[in-house]
Amino acid sequence: MKSFLSKLLRQPITQNTLAFVAFFYIKLVYITGRWEIKNVNIIEDYISKNKPFIISFWHGHLLMLAPAWKWKTPVHMLISNHRDGKMISKTMDYFGIQTISGSTDKKGFEAARQIIQKLKEGNVIGITPDGPRGPTEKVSMGIVHLAHIAQVDVVPVAYACKPIKKLRSWDRFRVAGPFCRGALVVGSPICPVDDLKHLRSLIQTGMDQTVETADRQFI
Repeated sequence: MKSFLSKLLRQPITQNTLAFVAFFYIKLVYITGRWEIKNVNIIEDYISKNKPFIISFWHGHLLMLAPAWKWKTPVHMLISNHRDGKMISKTMDYFGIQTISGSTDKKGFEAARQIIQKLKEGNVIGITPDGPRGPTEKVSMGIVHLAHIAQVDVVPVAYACKPIKKLRSWDRFRVAGPFCRGALVVGSPICPVDDLKHLRSLIQTGMDQTVETADRQFI
């Protein structure tokens, strides 16, 4: 049975169906809920200056970020080549968010090259620095190298809502429901520095603080 389900989930028709269901659910949650974007002026400042940047959010916060993007500046999200990644990519297509398949490790040179090129063209890049396998909410060096090479700022983003369900998955995936009250929080931008270990620490601190700020809205 397990092998049958695994084979079924690899079928394009199954992935397309699940992607549409995910899109419909996310859209329903966003439309029926009361959502607020905190510190939206930070993003608007980058957009108005046509200045590229990296949006950084934990894998567990993926669900509700796509429908909140209201600007014309294209967003390209880094997605893994894994089966789940392909379904996420198809879901993002419905929101008009383009995806780059691969990773930013040593085997993901092509993905890193595409990201740097997109940033040079003035686009926005979305990255989950703890994806696709973790450790949970720990910044990997991939985003650090990209920010340093491209010399672009990293902008942390997180979301929280009430009520919310946190799954027992590796990423503690957050699931919002219809008619909830939610907030998407934009954190303080992190400028690239030459010391990569220090840059990693700055991004980690920025991410943690942004999540804490988001959660604090609903304590």
